[in-house]
Amino acid sequence: MYRLSIAMMTILVTSACEIPPRFVQESGEIDGFLARRAYRSACVGLTASDESLREYTAEKLAEYPHIKAATDCVCEALYDADAGTFDAAVATGLAGSHRDDLASCLAPALDDERIEGDDRADLVRVLGGMDAKGAYDALASLVRSDPLPSVRAMAAGAVRPSPAAIPLLIEALQLDDEAQVRAAAATALADRKDDAVIEAITTAAASDPDGGVRGAALRAAVSLKLSQTDDMVCRAMLEDPDERVRLAAVQSWKGTKRKRALDCLDRRMKAEEESGTVRAALLETLGASPSDRAALMLCDNIGIWVRRYVHGKVAYEIEGADIVRAQNNRDWERSYACVAAAIRQGGYSCYGRNYLGHWMRDLGGKASTPLCPGMRRN
Repeated sequence: MYRLSIAMMTILVTSACEIPPRFVQESGEIDGFLARRAYRSACVGLTASDESLREYTAEKLAEYPHIKAATDCVCEALYDADAGTFDAAVATGLAGSHRDDLASCLAPALDDERIEGDDRADLVRVLGGMDAKGAYDALASLVRSDPLPSVRAMAAGAVRPSPAAIPLLIEALQLDDEAQVRAAAATALADRKDDAVIEAITTAAASDPDGGVRGAALRAAVSLKLSQTDDMVCRAMLEDPDERVRLAAVQSWKGTKRKRALDCLDRRMKAEEESGTVRAALLETLGASPSDRAALMLCDNIGIWVRRYVHGKVAYEIEGADIVRAQNNRDWERSYACVAAAIRQGGYSCYGRNYLGHWMRDLGGKASTPLCPGMRRN
């Protein structure tokens, strides 16, 4: 008890005699002040012009919840009610903090009408970075009531770590008028294997009117590893009219070696795909698979792919058309045989023949490389 009293007296005396510097320039200075218990001096770092230094200072001072001077200066730096401003760098330094007292210093800024637009969205982001109940409670009301969809969406993502937010996120997914909010809610529900979550996610993936929401819900459903996930993904990949959903489906199986997944991917490869983005994802997904069947799928579909997509300009300028490169990157030892087999099939446009001919020459063979409209002979 005597030793504790002496220690406390030392802190009080040190603080009373402390003359803070006018400015601080380096994080090492903050460390030195804190090592000497010069908390008021360390607080000067919160006014530095360097955002990273303000962030660092806030992070270090937050480690001293028992020091009132440290708490007071962080709180003061977070939000200036008179000016209607907040310091995002200081708030970022509190990322992961469990301190409700500091969250309560920043939370009132949410009600400040002078903080609007991008600044308000940034406020939601940094407050959501705090792992404190007070922060989650302050953000929860925004998911339901903020007039800006961008803020509601940001708030939905920000409250994700809080288990208490699950009913709120389900409500947003089911009832919010704005697609971006529903999509954010679906993303925030990923990995939450709860009966109510499963029902909301699977319903949204199948029937939400917006493709972006269906895609986000599909990704969330994949994260839940449900028994019906394969059927959902395959159906979306083959049938959904929105490329965002098909893209989500294809990407969810990147690197797969499972037969059911490869069966569906093969069907997708053989069916026409108008979106270059989805085609590129198909090539990347199969290229990442360790399955030899995936390598053979790239090889066997070269002819179909080139006949269907390589028209009007060189393949390298057509998104998702360069299937030989994907095959070569995945299984270069078979590339010569794959390209030779494709050339024998025939039926290609001038650009398709040029594409395959150049690849055959690069692989050490001989083939025609016709000059097509718009091309220049090298």
